[in-house]
Amino acid sequence: MARAGIDLGDGVRQFQSPLWQTNCLLVVAGAEALLCDPSYTQEELEELQDVVRDAKAERVHVLVTHADYDHVCGLAAFPEATVVAGEATTARIEDGAALAGLSAAATEWGIDWALGGLRVDRAVTPGEVRLDSFRLAVVDAPSHGREGACFVLLDQGVLFPGDHLSPITTPLIGGSLEAAVRANRALLEALDDHDLRWVVPGHGRALTPEEAREIGEADLAYLERLRDAAGEASDRQLAPGWALLHAYAVEPPRPDTDDFAVYGIRAGNAQLALTEAREAVA
Repeated sequence: MARAGIDLGDGVRQFQSPLWQTNCLLVVAGAEALLCDPSYTQEELEELQDVVRDAKAERVHVLVTHADYDHVCGLAAFPEATVVAGEATTARIEDGAALAGLSAAATEWGIDWALGGLRVDRAVTPGEVRLDSFRLAVVDAPSHGREGACFVLLDQGVLFPGDHLSPITTPLIGGSLEAAVRANRALLEALDDHDLRWVVPGHGRALTPEEAREIGEADLAYLERLRDAAGEASDRQLAPGWALLHAYAVEPPRPDTDDFAVYGIRAGNAQLALTEAREAVA
């Protein structure tokens, strides 16, 4: 098939879309299949449907790391599946926020996604979870400082960390910087706590655990320096322009690919850090 995927061993295949190098995983074990964040275009989703169909799985599970549109756009393609997500992600899907984001993205990218299939059938909390024969560890590590969970496939030795640990972009903060710091620490702990073969971020190539740790440590150092710089600007009561320059001076851990760089992640992170620092002393 055109989208045969990358074989990671133990029944695990990685599928990647060219846009943002967006990943999903397919794990096949006996009569069961498990998907993580199926995506992206309709053509790619149809090919993924064919792969799942060819696996002749009697039961299909779908894990959702977080509710951003590029991670929920494939839910409608698998109506027979049991969809599993963390509680905060479940809330964002159930209150319509995820649907609104997907609908806007469908217009932005000219993709005719099915908009009626967003759902969560089972909300999970951090800790070990069983989905039929699949054993998972759920890690409380929200993506972008907003919401979400990361998943360890315990028997396959694979960590799917959502939009963390990416080798192709700066950490993108869309919610709380402090929550992003905690998430990165939780993922570094997960790398210590589990016997892993691969780490497959939401965007970018599959990583060895050693490569993922190097990225995670660099990301955490960047986020902590950004928090400290914003705090210094607030303490010194710098005017907004000088404060933004002060926070912006914190260098990201790596360059962004062009399809991320267009969003001005470095400047956005600096502005969010300053807002959070000001609110902390208000």
